[in-house]
Amino acid sequence: MNFGGFLYAGVEFEKKGPIMKISWLYYFFGAFIGGVCGVVIWLILLMVERSGQPILSSLPQKFGVFGVYLQHLYNVLPLFTIILGVVLVRKMFPERFEEDEDKKPNAS
Repeated sequence: MNFGGFLYAGVEFEKKGPIMKISWLYYFFGAFIGGVCGVVIWLILLMVERSGQPILSSLPQKFGVFGVYLQHLYNVLPLFTIILGVVLVRKMFPERFEEDEDKKPNAS
């Protein structure tokens, strides 16, 4: 029983020190920027399609099954950009994440 902290939904938090690691803030930032960029690209292609230029609707006629696959990839474009945003942050700031790994105690 730890009286120096509090328990919320089965997770114990300490009163002193930060509640969450700063690396999660970096991941959230990358996911947010990636999601915004993905939605903007998705909306631009949707507006071009709605204006009368058949970019997406002509994919199955031009490429067959691969065109249908590309249409499905277009539908999950915001999700892919969220994942790419997190990966990009991980690659851009490796020293921030190595600090968190160095603070962990060794199991041996």
